[in-house]
Amino acid sequence: MNFNGVAPFYDASARLVFGQEHRRAEAFFISSIPENSRVLLVGGGTGWSLAQLLQTRRPGEVVFLEPSGRMRRRAQRRVATLTNAGAVRFVTSAAQIHGSTFDVLLTPYVLDLFTDAQLGAHFLPPLLGALAPGGRWLFTDFAGTRRGGQRLLLRLMYAIFRLLCGIPARHLPDYEAQFRRWGFRRVNAKLFFGGMIETVWLEKNG
Repeated sequence: MNFNGVAPFYDASARLVFGQEHRRAEAFFISSIPENSRVLLVGGGTGWSLAQLLQTRRPGEVVFLEPSGRMRRRAQRRVATLTNAGAVRFVTSAAQIHGSTFDVLLTPYVLDLFTDAQLGAHFLPPLLGALAPGGRWLFTDFAGTRRGGQRLLLRLMYAIFRLLCGIPARHLPDYEAQFRRWGFRRVNAKLFFGGMIETVWLEKNG
């Protein structure tokens, strides 16, 4: 996958389709993050949620994992002038967090890019393995919907991102199966954009 080509218009196109609903969902549980938490933010794109985290909370450490160089540079510019920008470490792969432990994991609009097999075998193990017992996972992503127009929109989005970015997925993975597999329980959840977007606060058992 390569999101460099869509970085210049990624935020504007999302606003055009979803207004501010996708951002409201992304930020909904950020206020629940305790101060001084060690936070792993995966797939943060141009850094909108990173800026929200730094502006509204006082994290002790933030690791921002984003493989796209153009997305990552936009995120760095977005937060460069914030007073606690020094708490952020920018990395490009999960290998760079080996041995680290986090209190909070944020995955905004990233799990939908993968197949169920890829999530279970490759993507999630190093991330969830780095989450401390009792840690929280703040998940925000597109949800299954029964509305015809939204199903069409979702199919269109998958077709566009397969073409422009080379994403492997063709439909939404089974999020709930992944939550159960890795031993997480729902604490709270909320739907946005007529149920097409879901944000979930999960906690790791043990």
